[in-house]
Amino acid sequence: MRCPARARAHGRTGARDVSIHQQIWVQEGSIEVALGSVTHFLSEDDCLAMQLNEPTAFRNRTRKPARYIVVVASERAHAVRR
Repeated sequence: MRCPARARAHGRTGARDVSIHQQIWVQEGSIEVALGSVTHFLSEDDCLAMQLNEPTAFRNRTRKPARYIVVVASERAHAVRR
């Protein structure tokens, strides 16, 4: 993914039946990732793994674009056995 210079993006959370996890790996530049009231400052080659259980926000305060990879995973829902 690409985060343009001076860009900001917000995510929302809602009620879910399964836990959602996200991992971010910064390839180029730097970004801020906020999860609830905690902000993480990530630079090139930094990784952050988190559970998406609070509002999220991404921000690039620099004059250069940033590139990062996002991987999203969820727990497998339990199958109903008969």
